[in-house]
Amino acid sequence: MATAPIAPHSDGPQSGRSAFWGRWLWVAPLLLSVAFTALVVLWAQDNDKLEREVARRSMVADTLSLDAQLTGRMETEATRLRSAAVHLPPAGPDADRQLANLPEIAAGLDRRWLSVLWLDVNNRIVGEARRDQRPGGLRLASGEGITLHLVAPTSDARRPQTGQLIARYDPADLIKSKDFWWLAAQYEVQLLGSQDQVIVSTESAGRPALGESYEMAFIAIPDTRLRLTLRARQPPWFTTLPVVLMVGFLALITAATLLLRRQINQVARAESAWRTEAAWRQSLEESALVGLRARDLDGHLLFANRTFCDMVGYSLEELIAQGPASNTPVPNQSGIAVQRAKREGFETRWRHRDGHFFDVMVFESPLVDGLGQQVGWMASIVDVTERKRLEELERRQREVLANHARLSTLGEVASTLAHELNQPLTSIVSYSAGIARALQRRPDADPDLVAAAQALSRHATQAGGIVHRIRARLARRELVLEACDINPLVAAAVTLLQREIRRAGVEVTLELTPGLPAVRVDRIGIEQVISNLLRNACDVMTGPNPGKKLLVRTGLCVEPPLDSVLGWIAVDISDQGPGLGGRDMETLTEPFFSTKQEGTGLGLAICRSILESHGGVLHAQDVPGGGARFSFFLPTERPTPEARMP
Repeated sequence: MATAPIAPHSDGPQSGRSAFWGRWLWVAPLLLSVAFTALVVLWAQDNDKLEREVARRSMVADTLSLDAQLTGRMETEATRLRSAAVHLPPAGPDADRQLANLPEIAAGLDRRWLSVLWLDVNNRIVGEARRDQRPGGLRLASGEGITLHLVAPTSDARRPQTGQLIARYDPADLIKSKDFWWLAAQYEVQLLGSQDQVIVSTESAGRPALGESYEMAFIAIPDTRLRLTLRARQPPWFTTLPVVLMVGFLALITAATLLLRRQINQVARAESAWRTEAAWRQSLEESALVGLRARDLDGHLLFANRTFCDMVGYSLEELIAQGPASNTPVPNQSGIAVQRAKREGFETRWRHRDGHFFDVMVFESPLVDGLGQQVGWMASIVDVTERKRLEELERRQREVLANHARLSTLGEVASTLAHELNQPLTSIVSYSAGIARALQRRPDADPDLVAAAQALSRHATQAGGIVHRIRARLARRELVLEACDINPLVAAAVTLLQREIRRAGVEVTLELTPGLPAVRVDRIGIEQVISNLLRNACDVMTGPNPGKKLLVRTGLCVEPPLDSVLGWIAVDISDQGPGLGGRDMETLTEPFFSTKQEGTGLGLAICRSILESHGGVLHAQDVPGGGARFSFFLPTERPTPEARMP
């Protein structure tokens, strides 16, 4: 895939303007930020003036409202004192008690008055009532603060002047009333005398309010003024939150602009390096002797070098135009096995444009973008047609040599054993069959004896079949394959080993999937494989702890072991033994290797040889929770889409 050429720089006015803006465009955010900050500062100044004016107006309104309420309360108290003066009884020897018992006087003492003094016309004390003399009243302490007085004459229009009543009260009781809690929470309320001395204040000494204040004459009390002072001082406009935030924003945008300038310089240097790298990459891709191909996750071709195009006989434009299907000349695959195959490489066969087929080795790895996200697959393709031809030739030569070696070393022994065992096995089959028929004819025949005789006949028949198969193998005759259902073969093998399974104390569970496709196999050979695997599983679970379970399952293979368009049948035999102990399949199937004390080490090797002669695969792995699972796979007679890996 050719890399796009780099456009040369053009000279002219347009190019000069572009270069100028490209050089100074990074300053634009900073200039805009400075202008915006200046507007915010102007707004903060204007808003500060407005807020101060609103606060002063509110303070004036609150002062007037408090003055009106306090004046109203003082008028109410004066009216009540005058009412009490009108209802005074004649002066007597018990004037104090008479004065305290008046309802108006008692209510005033309970409410706000500290004491009431009754004077005659000569200003002599006739009687006195005090709050601390009332039941539950507070005792007055000397010098507890400045007090004020209300005066009412004890005469009216119908009586001559007889004296006056003087009610003493604490002005703090007016200002610190709970009715003005909302006002005291915002202001410090003070009552000032003529010499600016504080008569009463809502704040304790040493904690003056710091904000602006407003005062006015308090008409209800002569020579006094009412002052309201804001508790909190309104901060200067340049210390408000918007201004502070904008200053911080300006500092951050300045730092960001400097970093942006630095980044632009780095990008410019990176672009220059990228142009050089692109030229080098194009040269390397076009000169590589290995086919390179990049595809996205949907299979669309993104890139292919010249070697790949020559390998398949199509140009890059033709490959892209053909779509994802034609650009995926490998079987559909998925799952863990495919991911492993892509990393480790897999072989497949492709067809050239002229129609001939050739073998390739494909190595695929994830194709990631600059953010580390996978966007497709990058493949390296090597033409291995010649290597495959040489390997096939070498394999055939090895098979010929192996056959000759096998015939030369084992031919005589195997022929002798097969010849000598054939007659005894035939006799055993005949005698066991005759014994079984004789026992069946007897009315009092023991069913266990009949079953034993029949089992003996089946075992002898199987042994004879194995001997016959060995003789056929030594004679290098072709295997006789027949279409079989795998489930009956598994069930027959389990039935044949039923006595050994019971002796080992193993419980066998069969999970045979019905309706499986048929497989073309040598029935005797596959039964020998199943029996050997079952016998090995029973041997590893034989011990002091009976009750072990053996699970035998059949089904379609979800992850095919080999790359093929045909489906695969899987047979799993899972035990609860000690497991594989870290051994792989190559070690387990090595001739004469055995984990059993009296084993010959040939069982698994024979099983693997039989399966490979059928085009199958033997596999082993540990089972989570303990035990091992031996599985073998056989190709079916027809494709099974359910088993194919997309």
